[in-house]
Amino acid sequence: MAYVTQDYYLKEFHGEAVQGADFPSLVERAAEIIEELCMYRIQESNMESYSQDIQERIKKAICAQIEYLDANGGSDMDNGADIQSAGLGKFNYTRVSGNSGNQEQSIYAPRAKRILAPTGLLYRGGRCL
Repeated sequence: MAYVTQDYYLKEFHGEAVQGADFPSLVERAAEIIEELCMYRIQESNMESYSQDIQERIKKAICAQIEYLDANGGSDMDNGADIQSAGLGKFNYTRVSGNSGNQEQSIYAPRAKRILAPTGLLYRGGRCL
């Protein structure tokens, strides 16, 4: 069972429309990325151990990550490529490199980070609820 369903994504989160065929891969990749962002403190199997507020924030963070992935090239966004600039429909990707260092687009949705910030799940020092 996934953290979120397409119905939740559309009706509760009010996310941008995603092609139905793309949703399963997007939700899987988004969940993997959010688990990584939280240093694997969250898993579908332990969701019940969190308060309702934190469970809701985790779901919303995954939805924000789905929206971010879809807007930036889909579930393969983190495969990496040395693309300077590309765009087609919703997809817009730029990777800049030069003598002053590399700037790359983060795989983590900024909105997902903001949603999870008050949960303590992003804190490296330990599990704070």
